[in-house]
Amino acid sequence: MQQRTIVRSLTTNDGTLIAMNDGSVAWKPLEGRPTRTTLDDLPTVLLALRGPMGPVDAAAVGTAAGDVLVLTLPRLEVVAKFTLQSGGIRAITLVENGAFHFLVGTQHGAVWSLCDTRTERCEHVFSIDGPVSSLHLEGELVHVRSGWIHHVRAWDGTSHDVKNTAEAYPVRRQRRLSDTYYLPYPA
Repeated sequence: MQQRTIVRSLTTNDGTLIAMNDGSVAWKPLEGRPTRTTLDDLPTVLLALRGPMGPVDAAAVGTAAGDVLVLTLPRLEVVAKFTLQSGGIRAITLVENGAFHFLVGTQHGAVWSLCDTRTERCEHVFSIDGPVSSLHLEGELVHVRSGWIHHVRAWDGTSHDVKNTAEAYPVRRQRRLSDTYYLPYPA
């Protein structure tokens, strides 16, 4: 019998959403009974979504197969599903409050716009070199991180800035243990 391992978790004021390595997702509320469901693939990203009344009432779950599922809380029912053929989901951010409109980054560096109200629900926006580590929006600019590299792009994919944030840190030389200590024999 294999023991489950928690791979992602999301804590809100109402409870905790836990994703495990066997594809199961569990909602553990502060009050009430926990619920559990099993997804088709390994969950990789969790994003809480606030409802119109204020509290969190849904969650977006990205999977290793490239799907984004929107689950209701606390029942964990799938209300929307987006399928990408671009690798595992690594980052999700909400574009528009009150709608299922997300910006999603994949392990192959593709950034997609997912919207439930458009006729073409999944639209490729642009790609970067390397996997997407995180995404966030500031006005009309999209900030994408891939490790130490920080990309700032417009919605049409044009590059505004690319910066290696590791350059600001000084490189310290490391010494080998044999170079730092000399003990004559016998000590």
